[in-house]
Parts: sequence; C-alpha cells; structure tokens
Amino acid sequence: MMEPEARRGEKPTYRKPYPAYIDQISLSPGFKVSNFTLFNGEDPHASSVEHIGRFSVQCIAIENNHLLKLRLFGNSLFGQAFTWYTNLPANSVQTWEQMESVFHDYYYRIQPEVTISDLAALKQSEDEPAQDFITRFRKPKMKCQIPMEERHFFQMAQAALKISLRKRFDGMLFGDLAELVDKASKYEELLREEQQKRNSSKGTYYKSPSSSIHLVQVESEEKAECSEEGEVAVAEMAKLKHPISCKALTKPPKDQKLPPFTGGFVPSKPTQNRVYSFDLTKVDALFDEMLLQKAIKTPHRIPKPEELKGRQYCRWRNS
Repeated sequence: MMEPEARRGEKPTYRKPYPAYIDQISLSPGFKVSNFTLFNGEDPHASSVEHIGRFSVQCIAIENNHLLKLRLFGNSLFGQAFTWYTNLPANSVQTWEQMESVFHDYYYRIQPEVTISDLAALKQSEDEPAQDFITRFRKPKMKCQIPMEERHFFQMAQAALKISLRKRFDGMLFGDLAELVDKASKYEELLREEQQKRNSSKGTYYKSPSSSIHLVQVESEEKAECSEEGEVAVAEMAKLKHPISCKALTKPPKDQKLPPFTGGFVPSKPTQNRVYSFDLTKVDALFDEMLLQKAIKTPHRIPKPEELKGRQYCRWRNS
C-alpha cells in the first residue's frame, strides 16, 4: 500500500533511451559536435526522412560510427520532438537503426503527391518577382515523382510567367531554371526603369489614404521640344533617394480658373485649353515646399521674406 505514495514522492530523473555504455565511447582528438539542423516535430511540412538524411550528412565525419550517431541524435531535436525523445523508455533503443525506426514511426507523414497538373496550375502573379516565382515553382517540382525530361519542366515554368515576360521570351529556349530566372529578372529590371522614366516625364499622383507619395505632372522633354510655345523652367528636379510628400499638392477643382499673377510661377497667359494636374492656387506653396525639401533646385538663391522687406520678387527672373 505504501508503494504508490513512494512513487509520488520520487523526483523525476532523465534517462537516455540508449544504453549508458554508449556515452563512454571515446571521441577522436579534435572532434567537434556539429551545429545540427533542428527538428521540432510541429511543422506539418517537415519530413522525418529529410531530417534523418540531413542529420546523416552533417555526421559525415562519423558516418560509419552508428553508435556515436545514436548518441548525438538528441542534439538535432528541440521543442515537441525533444520532449518525445526524453519520454522514450530508458534503454529502449539499442542501435542507430532502431532510433531511425522509432523516429519514423512517430513523425513520418505521407507527403501529398505532386502531379503535372499541380505544376501547370502555378502562375506568376503580376506583382511577384520572377526570382520568387521560380523559387515557388522549384519546391513542388522537387517533389514531383513523374518521370519527365528536365526541359519540359523549364517550358512549364516559362509558360507560367506573367504576360510581359512571356511576350519577351516567346520562342526562346533555356538550358535550366537558373538561366530563365536570370534573364527574366534582368528584363523585369529594365521594365521597372522604363516605368520610372515614364512616371518622371509625365504622371500625376495624389495623396490617398494608403499613400503619401506626390508627384507633379510635367511635360517630357520630347513633348516640350515639339511645343509651339517654349517655356523656361525656373528650377530643375533634383535626384531624390526617396519620394517626398507635398501637402500643398491637391486635385484641381472641376471649374479650375487661372489665379491672378503671383510673381512669375504661373504664366499670366497660359496656352489655350491648357489643363493643369494640380490646384493652381497652391503653386506658390507647392514650389516653396519642394524647394524646402530639396526636391527641386534653382540656379540662384531664393531670398527669404525678411530679406525682401516687402519688395516684390519674381522667381522667374530672380529680380
């Protein structure tokens, strides 16, 4: 009758699942325990087969010493998996082969089969870089057990690219996925540069709840050269490392009218039917704000209000 009470009073003691003599095996001089890749047993996508394979590769120096592998295996587990390991009965595992078997019995999961249809269903989204898509394509490709020549996989990946890339590489053959992602990434960079130039030459962007970037619509150099009435710019755009926010930039009213001449920033006689992409009543404030944030620069210094002492000043003529 006293035995259950004695058991309740016992302190728990950790006992390794393998025989004690294995810890007495001497290690070779200079041997260092590897930083093993860890397995926690909670990731539904983790494979017990892959973990055993990775552990064996990292134990290459002692590959033929199975008892030492058995001794070190606990170092590759953590979290739930290490809890499982510590709960194995003492001396229940005598060999490395037994450890592999009990580990697979508990953690082996049947991986879903990847078919050709699964691979064909993968598509690159418009905002997804080619590098990220090819990485996403490679993962199920490696699990596809259907025998097929590699070139057919490359063609499937190429056909799954977004339309701008498919048009560019239509009819081209690639030796491997690395070559495909290299060419596609470089072309994406060219497309981004082209879009940036297009936006910088002509584009209107207003503040919205999800954005704080503002740009002013300007005529491109090519369009300006073709214009019948040339205009001289009072300032040039500076090269910015990041976008700026101009509070003065707002959408023009539907019945926008040209404000009175305010010192040279707005032409007093605009071209007939000229449409501005911003509120003309804000041009002075917009100019001052962009100048303050160094988004534009002038060939001359703009005097401060206190320096003018009430005198009129023309930004166009610096006089």
